[in-house]
Amino acid sequence: MHLFKLIFHFEWRQFLRQPAQLITLLFFFFMGLYSLHNGYHFVERQTIGLDTLSKNQQAHLQELISRFDADTTKIKGKILASQAGLPQVIEFRASPAATNPPDGLALMAIGQRDILPYFDIINSKRDILTPPNAEIANPEKLASGNFDFSFVLIYLFPLLIIILSYDLFSKEAEQQTDRLLTVQSGEINRILGHKLLFRLLLISLLTTLLSLTGFFIHPYPTALHLPDVLLWMFIIQTYLLFWFSICWLIIVQRKSSRINALTLLGIWLFLLLILPAMTNKIAALKHPVPLRTELVSSQRETMLHTWEMPIPQLLKEFYKNNPRYLPLKSTADTAIYGNKRFVAYYDLLGRRMNKNVNIYKNQAESHNNWLSKMAWFNPVAQMQSLLNATAKTGLSDYIYYQQQVTLFQNQWVKLMNGYLLSEKKLTVNEVKNLPVFNPAEDKTRSVRILINSLSIWLAILLILLLSNKTSK
Repeated sequence: MHLFKLIFHFEWRQFLRQPAQLITLLFFFFMGLYSLHNGYHFVERQTIGLDTLSKNQQAHLQELISRFDADTTKIKGKILASQAGLPQVIEFRASPAATNPPDGLALMAIGQRDILPYFDIINSKRDILTPPNAEIANPEKLASGNFDFSFVLIYLFPLLIIILSYDLFSKEAEQQTDRLLTVQSGEINRILGHKLLFRLLLISLLTTLLSLTGFFIHPYPTALHLPDVLLWMFIIQTYLLFWFSICWLIIVQRKSSRINALTLLGIWLFLLLILPAMTNKIAALKHPVPLRTELVSSQRETMLHTWEMPIPQLLKEFYKNNPRYLPLKSTADTAIYGNKRFVAYYDLLGRRMNKNVNIYKNQAESHNNWLSKMAWFNPVAQMQSLLNATAKTGLSDYIYYQQQVTLFQNQWVKLMNGYLLSEKKLTVNEVKNLPVFNPAEDKTRSVRILINSLSIWLAILLILLLSNKTSK
């Protein structure tokens, strides 16, 4: 313990006496603050958009409710009163919105929220050709990515670790103090370990300060949950340990400063640029991502073919697939522009398109699953996935949200079809109590994050074992 305190005191005084290291640390600190600033404004923009959407939805709903009390002494009032409670008008004016609001940690790891829709307008007319209303983004910016805190942690902080650690032993050897340390302490690796631990605690303190800043500036009303905060801190400290273990492996080889710097930079380039590029290229060849244009073209053909079906045949298919509506069957069903034809059309269109959509999703899922498996062999890729999962900004979080949207849409379609097929109107109380999207929490997310973090811990363990073996 005495040696531990002595080395820490010495390293702290050395750090304060070296302006270059202090300036480097401040530079990375301000880069972290700037990344948090970018993330804050991105999340704030989406939060404001969702708030505006919610206010518009409420205004439209109130306008529909007011139609029940319209002044029927005027022509306009009569028209509004006649439309009160019509399911077609309700869907046109106030279709419910399913929203995926940003989590409290989203400002620190934007993930794929910048390219994936964060709300959906629910309607009984299922149509994949009409995408959710999302903001228009610069394609060049989407390709380059966002400069958020996760980018600083994953790509830039390893460089800071390398800068502060690459010459721990070589500097002693070049100053010819390594022999003196060996004579006095008897174990130079122990001294080097304490010196590296000092740098680990210093950078850990820096990342903690930046993370705390991100926790406190998250825009209202985004939620911040303690388990997510603890997971975030656990993941970033694990990543720091991984890079310090790599530095330790190079340091104990006792090479020159130049060789250490070149080796560590080579590892940084390989793990962060070369290996991910190779993995993505292999994934594109092994499990190519299907083109969405093919899916769109398929829907156009399916829409045309379904609409041109004879109405009796179309309705026969509908009642066959939805026997619960058989009591509503009548001889007047075959009206060209009747509600039953439109309901049957969209029902059959959705069923036919689901086959093509499922093929598309299965191919995309195979591609993403292969990348997830390969992430176990690249701690950097796994780190990005873990940070996105903790902030609920990854692809898996969006897929889970879409599953909840599908369940809610099925509920909405069932409700609207009941009124359309029976040609009934909704009462004022039914309009006031229309279904609202309330997604269920993904209870397996935290466990999944902890399990996936094992790959980084296994890498740390293997590196430390190799370091111990080569240093003897």
